[in-house]
Amino acid sequence: MNDEVVPFIRKKYRTSSNPLKTVFGGASLGGLTASCAGLKHSETFGLILSQSGAYWYEPNHEPNSADYSDPPWLAHQFLEIKKLPLRFYLDAGTNEIDTTGRGADILLTNRHLRDVLKAKGYEVYYQEFEGDHDFLNWRGLLADGLIELLGLAK
Repeated sequence: MNDEVVPFIRKKYRTSSNPLKTVFGGASLGGLTASCAGLKHSETFGLILSQSGAYWYEPNHEPNSADYSDPPWLAHQFLEIKKLPLRFYLDAGTNEIDTTGRGADILLTNRHLRDVLKAKGYEVYYQEFEGDHDFLNWRGLLADGLIELLGLAK
């Protein structure tokens, strides 16, 4: 994204190169990807939009092992570095809980990341919705996230 897609878009279209006007967003693993992009390339992506981010994920996790990272891997990455020039929108559904007992929980890991980011001094807009891990739930909240990040609600 940082090395190929963004330069292509900026060359072809009239867009801002200001990271605080550049949103990277996604749902589920896309939300995790967006947050990782902000972590690694805050000079490009300053606004992170994550819908039901899969923050239970850990890069070195064995697919069939019994449980996932504790504390969540990405939250730990943000704890270990100095604060970056990022703003976040996070949302998660109240039904996005781990029912297997293996730790792959969307709701709790989103709350955890929210708390870590706020403790580090990041501006985080967070909301929970009544629902599951589904595009039907994310479609209306996408506008909320964009409005919050781009400052149109203020």
